[in-house]
Amino acid sequence: MDLLQLEHFLAVAEEGNFTRAAERVGRTQPAVSQSVKKLEDELGTPLFARDSPGLSLTDAGKMLMEHARRIVRLRDDTVRQLATLRNLNSGTLSIAAHESAAVYLLPGPLREYLHRFPHVKVGIYRSRLEDIPRQVMDREVDVGFVKEAPAFREIRSVSVYSDQMILIASPRHPLASRSPVDIEELDNEPFIVHHLCSDTEQKIRRCFEAHSTRWNIAAELWSFENVKDFVQREVGLAIVPRVTVAPELSAGTLKEIPVKGLNIPRETLMVVRDQGYMSDSAREFIELVTLSSTSRGRRHVTAA
Repeated sequence: MDLLQLEHFLAVAEEGNFTRAAERVGRTQPAVSQSVKKLEDELGTPLFARDSPGLSLTDAGKMLMEHARRIVRLRDDTVRQLATLRNLNSGTLSIAAHESAAVYLLPGPLREYLHRFPHVKVGIYRSRLEDIPRQVMDREVDVGFVKEAPAFREIRSVSVYSDQMILIASPRHPLASRSPVDIEELDNEPFIVHHLCSDTEQKIRRCFEAHSTRWNIAAELWSFENVKDFVQREVGLAIVPRVTVAPELSAGTLKEIPVKGLNIPRETLMVVRDQGYMSDSAREFIELVTLSSTSRGRRHVTAA
């Protein structure tokens, strides 16, 4: 029993005539008759009573008609829903990202993406950097944003943003009027750090040690927003990605202090599975970010 046989059976049952049923399904009358006869043979029971002038359904035919309508309706609904996915009139997009990417980099491209595809439901999940490649591999998310290329060969990475770690201070800090300063001048100054940026912390520590300078960590906080707030309140200095403080630098509520000898670049890479199935919603987002990155020299992502 297949869907085509069920369609032919329904057409005959609803039209009450093989000729009209054949016209409805675009087949010849003998082809429809043969299809219904084959269905009866497969089920082992007649579906129509043929001993009267008109066609009438047997008990088996009445039962099958009820189920056949549901089956064909389910087929039609499935086809329609798949069509909406192809047209991106529905669908989902899941993204895992570290904090600076999730909060400061993604609002811009996502605004453009949702303008194009307003019916796609987007989920952004803040994850630890070391967990994101595995989440992409296990298809827990469609796309990930990390700071270093993962070791998985099945994952493709694209550099999408180049940033720099910078020293920030309150405009009222004594060093705020100095430009530039030496790392040695930061000896024993209280610093505010992000609790989850251990790799960057190690790079900064090595840089200070190379200049025989103590790096005094006064507080560890859970977000860049908290770090910025502590710096504005003159609790200490901080070394953060420039993208996280762009609005405050423009507004003058924070001050960037150039430091001689402090050169810590910070890349953001988009990671995706290199092989296998990928949803249309994910494919469109990856293409948007990749093309933007190429055309704008990898500095395409701007804070919203």
